[in-house]
Amino acid sequence: MGSHSGVFRGGGDFQRDVRALVASTLSPDDVRRGRRRFHIKAAIIIAWALASYVFLVWFSAGWIGMVLGTVSMALALGGIGFSIQHDANHGAVGRRSRILGYSLDLVGVSSYFWRERHNHLHHTFTNVVDADGDIDQLPFARLAPDQRWMWNHQAQHIYMWVLYGMYALKTIVTGDAISIAMGTRHTSSPTPRPRGKRLTGFLIAKVLFITWALVIPFIFRPWWQVLIADFVVLWLLGILLAVVFQLAHCVEEASFTSISRMHESDEPVEWARHQVETTADFAPGNPLVTWYLGGLNFQIEHHLFSNVCHVHYPTLAPGLREVCERHGVTYAVHPTLRSALASHGRWLKAMGQRPVSPMGHGGGIPTT
Repeated sequence: MGSHSGVFRGGGDFQRDVRALVASTLSPDDVRRGRRRFHIKAAIIIAWALASYVFLVWFSAGWIGMVLGTVSMALALGGIGFSIQHDANHGAVGRRSRILGYSLDLVGVSSYFWRERHNHLHHTFTNVVDADGDIDQLPFARLAPDQRWMWNHQAQHIYMWVLYGMYALKTIVTGDAISIAMGTRHTSSPTPRPRGKRLTGFLIAKVLFITWALVIPFIFRPWWQVLIADFVVLWLLGILLAVVFQLAHCVEEASFTSISRMHESDEPVEWARHQVETTADFAPGNPLVTWYLGGLNFQIEHHLFSNVCHVHYPTLAPGLREVCERHGVTYAVHPTLRSALASHGRWLKAMGQRPVSPMGHGGGIPTT
């Protein structure tokens, strides 16, 4: 991780007990059954996406049909992102299933760059300013106390709910292109450009995405209908993806820090403790939310056990909560989706207020 190495220390009783939890909770038979459940679920979601696409391109009639088709397509693509590619690109469902990670490429996003940004940066430096690119939404949003405040942030708790819809469109249209051009989205943590077979696969995936998203629909539909439908699908998808991330990390209960503060600290931070205290679970008792989000409402469990299939998170959660309580580690959970949304809204509003005194990169305690 370049200049960021050394800010964490491993080991310790808490991390030891966390690692022991999986072995004591899940047997090899549990893991095998979990992978079967994953593959059945993946087949259902892929069938859902294909059916939505066929309906939208060939059978939807009038505005009602277009609306139903675009909503269904956006939800199905979100299901692929949450429940299929996420586990596959984390290596949580075995080597044979890693090919499912390329489902992200077919949706228009490079799985290679996603793994570098998400697995290596976000999952290591969660909620760390100047290292975790997922919380870097400047100049549009200030999500952490150490980030620079700007006048427009005073209204971010209103306009960001709309701008979240641009997340998928931005990632697909410009995100990978910038990564190819610059070789990195984080100058302190360079991402090598794909070469050879990786570059070939990257380009083929882009061609396939353009083919199914634009070329084929243009043959059967007026061009303006296709562009409107694509925009609505990606806008809805962007809201889904962005908001789910925010509910896990950008809420009142999660902690934040920065690379500069971590380097200035006398002692390195325990990685496992950091992951728990910068993350929050939400709606753990809602089976529909858990199924659709691929267990990402159990975000604490995911950050500690990202190589474990998401179907096991509800089983691991009670034991993890007990381990956290025993070691005095804060385990934050919102009981409902509504309470998590409200917490994120309050956090956006708090971070949008002018800081009382600057610190770090212009952060500080907001006025009340």
